[in-house]
Amino acid sequence: MQPHTIRSFFTRRRTRWVLNATTIIAVLALTVGSVIPAGATGNGAPPLPGGSTFEAGDGDLVVNTAGNHDWNGPTIQPINCGATVPSVGTNCSTDLSRIVNGNASSADNAFGQGTKEDNANVTVVDGSIPPNKSDLIRFYVNSEFANGNNFLYLAWERSNVLGTANMDFEINQATTPGLGSPGPHTINRTAGDLLVTYDFSQGGTVPTVGLLFWVTSGPTSQCFSSNSLPCWGNAATNINSSDSQGAINLNPETDTNPPPPFGSLANPTTLPAFTFGEVGLNLTALGVFPSGTCRAFGSAFLKSRASTAFGSEVKDFVTPVPVNISNCGEVVIIKHTDPRGLNQSFSYTSNLSGGQLTCTQSTPTSFSLNDNGNSTSDNPANTQDCKFVPAGSYNVTEGTEPANFTLESLTCSVQGSGGSTGVQDGTDPFKADITLAPNDIVTCTYVNQGSGAILVTKTAKNLNLGAGQHPLAGATFTVNGVSHTTDANGHACFDGLTIGQTYTVTETSAPSGYAIDTASKNVMVTGAASCTSGTPDGVSFTDSPLTDVAISATSEVPGATNSTITCVDANGNPIGNSPQGPTDPATVTANGLQPGTYTCTVVVDP
Repeated sequence: MQPHTIRSFFTRRRTRWVLNATTIIAVLALTVGSVIPAGATGNGAPPLPGGSTFEAGDGDLVVNTAGNHDWNGPTIQPINCGATVPSVGTNCSTDLSRIVNGNASSADNAFGQGTKEDNANVTVVDGSIPPNKSDLIRFYVNSEFANGNNFLYLAWERSNVLGTANMDFEINQATTPGLGSPGPHTINRTAGDLLVTYDFSQGGTVPTVGLLFWVTSGPTSQCFSSNSLPCWGNAATNINSSDSQGAINLNPETDTNPPPPFGSLANPTTLPAFTFGEVGLNLTALGVFPSGTCRAFGSAFLKSRASTAFGSEVKDFVTPVPVNISNCGEVVIIKHTDPRGLNQSFSYTSNLSGGQLTCTQSTPTSFSLNDNGNSTSDNPANTQDCKFVPAGSYNVTEGTEPANFTLESLTCSVQGSGGSTGVQDGTDPFKADITLAPNDIVTCTYVNQGSGAILVTKTAKNLNLGAGQHPLAGATFTVNGVSHTTDANGHACFDGLTIGQTYTVTETSAPSGYAIDTASKNVMVTGAASCTSGTPDGVSFTDSPLTDVAISATSEVPGATNSTITCVDANGNPIGNSPQGPTDPATVTANGLQPGTYTCTVVVDP
């Protein structure tokens, strides 16, 4: 393919001027009329400025510079010519004539009954297309978001070689189901829909690319061709070689993309000269996506006109395919506690913004989330789901941690292929740094671990202090390898414990003069608390005061009598050094007796 120059022209209503590339910059400063230029730079042409990596201006399907993309791959979004009719993929559609048996004269369809570009109500006729008109094969759609710019890439293929090519890519926000079957149809058009025109005249080698918007209100002077609304009008006034490019193949090219599993489209397919054309557009620079406004296009199809005249009849077409071309995405913030379902509110701030932004929590810049009651799923209370977020860079920050909670993790995932990212900020662990690309969903999940506490209360009887139980200081307890001793209030507290886990609380020693009643108890930690805040899970122990007993029998006349002393508890078990005797003197000593009934029997033997 040979390099060739850029052709541009102004159009105001039906008047046309042709300018060369050296004058267009000066003319672009004018505000009279609408500028609809073209760009065609030839084999090896670089991608559009502004971050594009797709070679859409060289008129071939192969990558000429390593690291770039083109139709034969690697494509930014994989080519998909699927197996259903009429939609045969997300970004590739094949004409009906290829689907049946490759015989365009008997199997093709077309717009009939004088259909024009401005007609939303159209009629599809089948059987063939008019003679000497472009017989379309298929078309491609791809898109890219880079350096804050939305790029759209389009390509067409045709089977016959006419001296002219007049193609239009219609990019709609809504879909038109069934467009392709014979009979009347209404194309579902919305204000702001796009029409990308591609024309070159008899013997010409430089395509002229245009961009028009569907207009539904305002003066009819906006209309490009007709004198009534709705119409195609409002032609982009800033389009130039820096934001658009187009090319046609001057030499045979090869299309290696697999055909659908029907019809006679070969793989690979050889495309003779002038049967392949492509277009690249910087939609952001061209004002398709106004700042702060979200717009999404969901359908695209290709059609051919009878001549370069915009008002000429529309003929052959390739049925629409679903596309996903947008300038906005979605950001989701989720709160999880560990363990799940703890009733605690967490505060967040963000710089999420946009004129059409909608979030489940009413205020996107300051909101709270609570995981209360959740076990495995999420609900609106623990989720901030913001849709219609313009592509760009954002951050979300969790506020001061509530008492007894620590940040366990912050992870972000991406759904989509636009190149979005979400990471934990390198200097602020509570901040998520998000780069959002169109159509992607970035989900960031904060997990905060709650910790609990166990408060041990130790009591014992002390008649000097009155009836009942009284706090006992000096008792030592152990939980999870940590030991604490009760204070004057009889309390020993253990915090930093995992909620939902059961711990064994063990009294390892009692204060002097007291005995351990129960050595161990199991306690489950049920809520967030510490020794200084919240409500720890409680457990109580009691100790018993001890008494020393000494029983002695001594003969008044040494050796005159011998005594035997036997002391037992309520169960008849000896206590202390019982029994003693017969001997003189006889003594039984029992220390550390807990409150109870003890019986000592003294037998004096004369």
